[in-house]
Amino acid sequence: MKQGLAFGLLGPVRAWHDGAELNLGSPQQRLTLATLLLADGRAVPVEEIAAALWGESVPRAARGTIRTYVQRLRRVLETGEADPVIVSTGGGYAVRVPEDAVDLGRFRRDVRAAEAARARGETRAAAELYKSAVEEWDGEPLAGLHGETAEAERARLRRRRLGVVEELAGLELDLGRCPDLVERLAAEAQAEPLRERLHELLMLALYRSGRQAEALAAYDKLRALLAEELGVDPGPTVRELHYRILRADPELLAGPREQPRIAPAAVPVVTPAQLPPDLPAFIGRAAELAALTMPDAPDPSCPAVAVVHGTAGVGKTTFAVRWAHQVAADFPDGQLYVDLRGFEPEEVVVEPREAVWGLLDALGVPTTLRPDRLDALTALYRSVLAEKRCLILLDNARDTAQVLPLLPGNPNCFVLVTSRVELSGLVAATGAHTVALDILSEEDATAFLARRLGRARVAAEPEAVRAIIAACARLPLALAVVCARAAYHPAFSLAAVAEELEAARGGLDAFTGADSRSDVRSVLSWSYRALSVPAARLFRLLSFHPSTSIDLRAAASLAGLPVARAQALFRELTAAHLVAEIAPGRFHTHDLLRAYALELVAAQDSAADQRAVLRRGLEHHLHTAHAAARILSAHQDLPAPGDPDPAVSPRGFASYEQALDWFILEHGVLIGLTQRAATTGFERQAWMLAWMMRHYLDWAGHWRDLETVNRTALRAATDIGDTLGVAYARRGIARIEAHHGRFGPARTLLAESLTGFTVAGDTLARAYTHRQAIGVRQLEGDYAGALEEATAALALFRAAGSAVGEGAGLLGLAANQTRLGRPEDALVSGARALDLLMAAGDLYDLALTLEVLGRACAALGRFAESAGYRERGIELSKSMANRGDFVTSLLHRMVTSALIYLSEARHQAGHHDRANAALREALTRLHDELSEPYLVIGGGDGATEDALRDVLATLAEFLAEPEEGQDWYERAGTVLHKVASTAEELGLGAYLTE
Repeated sequence: MKQGLAFGLLGPVRAWHDGAELNLGSPQQRLTLATLLLADGRAVPVEEIAAALWGESVPRAARGTIRTYVQRLRRVLETGEADPVIVSTGGGYAVRVPEDAVDLGRFRRDVRAAEAARARGETRAAAELYKSAVEEWDGEPLAGLHGETAEAERARLRRRRLGVVEELAGLELDLGRCPDLVERLAAEAQAEPLRERLHELLMLALYRSGRQAEALAAYDKLRALLAEELGVDPGPTVRELHYRILRADPELLAGPREQPRIAPAAVPVVTPAQLPPDLPAFIGRAAELAALTMPDAPDPSCPAVAVVHGTAGVGKTTFAVRWAHQVAADFPDGQLYVDLRGFEPEEVVVEPREAVWGLLDALGVPTTLRPDRLDALTALYRSVLAEKRCLILLDNARDTAQVLPLLPGNPNCFVLVTSRVELSGLVAATGAHTVALDILSEEDATAFLARRLGRARVAAEPEAVRAIIAACARLPLALAVVCARAAYHPAFSLAAVAEELEAARGGLDAFTGADSRSDVRSVLSWSYRALSVPAARLFRLLSFHPSTSIDLRAAASLAGLPVARAQALFRELTAAHLVAEIAPGRFHTHDLLRAYALELVAAQDSAADQRAVLRRGLEHHLHTAHAAARILSAHQDLPAPGDPDPAVSPRGFASYEQALDWFILEHGVLIGLTQRAATTGFERQAWMLAWMMRHYLDWAGHWRDLETVNRTALRAATDIGDTLGVAYARRGIARIEAHHGRFGPARTLLAESLTGFTVAGDTLARAYTHRQAIGVRQLEGDYAGALEEATAALALFRAAGSAVGEGAGLLGLAANQTRLGRPEDALVSGARALDLLMAAGDLYDLALTLEVLGRACAALGRFAESAGYRERGIELSKSMANRGDFVTSLLHRMVTSALIYLSEARHQAGHHDRANAALREALTRLHDELSEPYLVIGGGDGATEDALRDVLATLAEFLAEPEEGQDWYERAGTVLHKVASTAEELGLGAYLTE
């Protein structure tokens, strides 16, 4: 056994130190350790540990008992000289050990390696790795541990092992190891008598071992068991195998069998159209375009895939985009595009998880309930595409491992991959069609120059044209740069251009071909040296921006230039073909040019200059985010970023829509900058930038990003001892905790924030912390506690002289006065809140206030007034949520909930037709929300999924009916009740049943 700590979960829960087994104590203590190890490094809240230990009967002293278990485990596991094994993380604990220190970690590692080997076509290696993974098991996982959580984990691990056993058996069958397999498969099938796949593999192993009669007997045994236990016959795959064994099909003796097609899941409504624009300058490639064809009859066992490969700068993306536009009409369900950045520096390469996340964004799957694990995200992505016909362009792939998780399971989709390498593993795994792009022919290269520079100019100097083509090695990127230079200086002879090219040899290492003249760096360096000094500096500094596109003001800030001056320099850069203006004031830099610019920065700009550029870029985005956040909300719940550097040009906003659109456009950039700031000595900017994003991320439902930036902010602020920053970051994390129903940790974090703001002497921040606590208490159903928080917030807002804050405090009073049976008081508080918030112009709180007033009026039987308030609130909420980024977000659901209450108020007021209209709209929105594919496939047992599908069918059938009869409203209410009950069971309907 390895030296150091080792752990076992795939059998009895055990631990060793340097080979000697350790005493882990009682079963409950071992279950505590198992719960932490199963989290794979994730921090496990105390509530989750308690649920694992005691289920629903958690004792009052649970927290103290768990603390005792952890202390005892620490004494056993930690030797003193090494890093801590169990660390405290706010409201819970985490085990931090290497993956290979746990048998489950080694199992997962070997399975990943086996899957990668299999994708490369290395069958023997994959089989050995699967075998190694199975050998990690030591009997029943978590043996000796009891409780619902332990049983659920045990069942999950058993299923995972069986899946691997089946994959291993399939590979061994392919390798001809059938006789050795029979006994093992027989034992597995006996242990899992209803698992048809095991019986199928056993039948095939018997048949290939020359034991046809026994294979048929195994089928008869399975059929009898299924009939007795479940009243069903074996599935079609097993029945087909039985039939082929009966007739002694010789094809069964060789090669893997065809996999059955998985039944498709529900489809989303979104129709993406993400292809980059087709460039009019495209030339040639007729033969390659003709060679890139879609199969007439796709293989039902795998997606249709094509790989376009060739050296850097050969025009793979341009070619792929041209072909994609030509066939786009054949894909009515949309076209998806991802730049995988496979050959940029490691820190910017798009990992599969990030790529799948972006694809789900494009397909309209909300962020709020997406799983975190890559395998679960991939399953969701494939289910979304199950019955779709989409074109998927994966650009600049690094290797097969980067691409495989992005392949749909649907053979009607077509995946086009571009890469600088051949991706032979992908070709072997999928049978992908390949198209190799070579450098341009002499004829096409000449036509390229003629299209860019004019036929007459090219025809006038044929020798120079041939020299230019030779110097550029007929590489499209190099030719484009040269053409930009020549076009910008029409008075230059092409002979002079050719001479400069010949003299400017250098070498861009990543793009060197067999022919020394195919070195692109010489072309780029020549083009760079032709720039004016200020334009050359701007070109270099664009590489500091964490995206390939940048707006004018951000670029001007990086360079510390006035906006007008930066705009003039961009004209020079676009003329030299070193950047492209993709929209007014927004510029794009090709990835090869960014890489070249980074090399130039390292060679020409001092460390102090580079740090100043990064600081200016951060300040630009911080101050712009501050301005946008002030537009989204009138509340002064923002730390003051101070005055910007005079060399920085932050953007201003004239409207809510402009501010929201900026956040949507720069979403990814802001997340990246926050993380970069936290690790480069700009911790204060990191936590401030995280806080400026909170309204957008919260309202749009980007919970994953909201948690990421706030945890980054907390680490950054803690590192520099910034009390104020720590307090704000804890408030951000408290919002996440409350969203996930972890109210205890949320309240603790807010209490800690309150202490920090008190130490900092920030009365207004204390008031807003109490205001945030109102929401946590309300979510818990503690309306008396929420009223106390509202009272405290109101007093502090008044002390700070904040009118908009006073409005928010009064809103908190009104909301909870109604819930506590005091609607008359709520109307008084709400009316005053409305006046203050209207004066401030805060849309979000105005919508909430109108909802609260509507609720109070309804409680008093004043239904016409209630309807009026609701109508105004819905109009406001819709104006805020009218963005694709906000579909099924917090704001979207506010509208749905308000429509339900509006229909009730209208009905009570005697406006029956209008009540029906509001309720129909609410039911339609609910159908859209619950029809999202992640709900249909995503969770729970079969009964839950069946219930959801039944509700959706009921909704669709009901909405198809006309609004006829006096009982329509009552029938609609019955349907709504059924929908709300099912949604609440799934954890999605709290806002419907409040």
